[in-house]
Amino acid sequence: MANLLTDTGRVEQSVPLLRVALQSSPNNAEAHWELGYAYRYGGMLKESAVECELARRLDPEVKINSSALNTYLYLGEYDKFLNSIPANDSPLLLFYHGFGLYYEHKYIDAKADFDRAFELAPELLQAQVGEALSDGLQNNTAQGISRLRETEDKMQMRGVRDPEAMYKVAQAYAVLGDNNAALQMLQRSIVGGFFCYDYFTVDPLLKTLQGSPEFAHLLDQAKLRQQQFQRRFANN
Repeated sequence: MANLLTDTGRVEQSVPLLRVALQSSPNNAEAHWELGYAYRYGGMLKESAVECELARRLDPEVKINSSALNTYLYLGEYDKFLNSIPANDSPLLLFYHGFGLYYEHKYIDAKADFDRAFELAPELLQAQVGEALSDGLQNNTAQGISRLRETEDKMQMRGVRDPEAMYKVAQAYAVLGDNNAALQMLQRSIVGGFFCYDYFTVDPLLKTLQGSPEFAHLLDQAKLRQQQFQRRFANN
């Protein structure tokens, strides 16, 4: 239930459920992981890392193939993020490994991961985002933007509400130079419940949006909701 609440814009309802669960089961690795996941959405990045690290100490296999420790990425700890990803052929983890390499400007290796993830799972949203970034690396911007539009259409058709996934699409649009589409997806992401303001302000993939009054307005929205989240849950 907590995972569903986080993924559908109700992360403020997710945290109390997880804290109650941990009161009765303090060594529940999955509950710690989900709490770290919720904290990440709300911008409590240090607390998120603590919870996810504890979850992996309690159970090194918890969410090992279905989730990545994105908090490291959002904190700018790219090597730590890459080292946290197991080496396997999971399309999701291949995408995230490529994404970490992309942040480090290791574009040849990033492209190889993106292409492999897309080859294995072309319907996976993250793989589609990665392949759009791969298109951009080949100077095929138009194809990458077209791919993102198809991805966006599929998200709407399938009722995908995960706001962190929407943020990935916004990032790719920004990298490929479609700032209007990037701003629209960023707005959907923030309204949808992913409001990690501290990450948004330093994310190099959004640099083409900086200086835009629309971007500044969206940052204000994210900052307000993150502050409300932190006042409610930090140190409580």
